[in-house]
Amino acid sequence: MTVLARAATEADAGLLLDWRNDPRTRQASRSTGVIALDEHSAWLRGVLASTERALYVVEFDGVPVGTVRFDREEEGVWEVSITLAPESRGRGLSGSVLAAGERAFTAGHRARVVVAAVHQDNAASAALFDRAGYTETAPAVDGFRKLRKTVA
Repeated sequence: MTVLARAATEADAGLLLDWRNDPRTRQASRSTGVIALDEHSAWLRGVLASTERALYVVEFDGVPVGTVRFDREEEGVWEVSITLAPESRGRGLSGSVLAAGERAFTAGHRARVVVAAVHQDNAASAALFDRAGYTETAPAVDGFRKLRKTVA
């Protein structure tokens, strides 16, 4: 089993939009509405051009199974977001997807802390981040728990 994270490209727009608009993905997101292709394409171009964000597509044996994004919050502190492809859920891949994303990110960025915002009703995500060494830093705000991991 080979799990690798690669930098996302504009060619991934359709795939990423499909995953983003999946009902279960939207339910666990801060923004729960359906996103249109033109809005998503503009967002993706901005992400790819930004030094404040890093977006990876994670592949399992060459097949895309998820995405991991890092957004800079402040110097050395980045927020991580993970999305599994709907067809990849339930296969035990989330830990490998997160780990591959973290490896790719820390290889190319200076980070000392990674944080995650997990919807309080998303037990699977909470368990994933717990297994990956993240700890809760504050009570839930607006329905999201804040978790933290020191990486450097």
